Amino acid sequence: MKRILVVEDEEKIRKIYSRLLREEGFEVMETASADVAYDMLRRKKVDLVLLDIRLPEIEGNILHEMLEYSNIKTNVIVASIYPVEVQKRLIPHAADYFDKSQGLYVLMEKIKKIFPNKNIKVRNR
Repeated sequence: MKRILVVEDEEKIRKIYSRLLREEGFEVMETASADVAYDMLRRKKVDLVLLDIRLPEIEGNILHEMLEYSNIKTNVIVASIYPVEVQKRLIPHAADYFDKSQGLYVLMEKIKKIFPNKNIKVRNR
C-alpha cells in the first residue's frame, strides 16, 4: 500500500485530504508541523508528501531543504495557497505543484501522475 504524508497546518484541509486519500486506498499519515513531519520521514518510508508552505515554526520550503540535505527520497507535491510560480521558486525540486484554489479534482490528477499504476478513481468533486 502506498503511504502518503499530509503536512498541513489547517486541520479542516488536512482532514479533507486524508479522508479522500484513504477512500482511494492509500495509507495516510498526517501532521500540522514540519518538525514532526521530518521525524516521521526519517523513521518510515513515505511514497508521497503533500506539503503546505506556510506552516508554524518551520516553513514547508525549509522542510523540503532538510529532506534534500538528509538525502530522504520521496515525491513531494506542494499544496499551497501561493500561486504555482511562487511555489516553484520556493521549492524548485518538487514533483508537482498544486494551488489549493484548483480544487480536489486537480489534486487527485496530480497524485494519479505520481502513481500511474494505482487505480485512482479521479472524480470531479
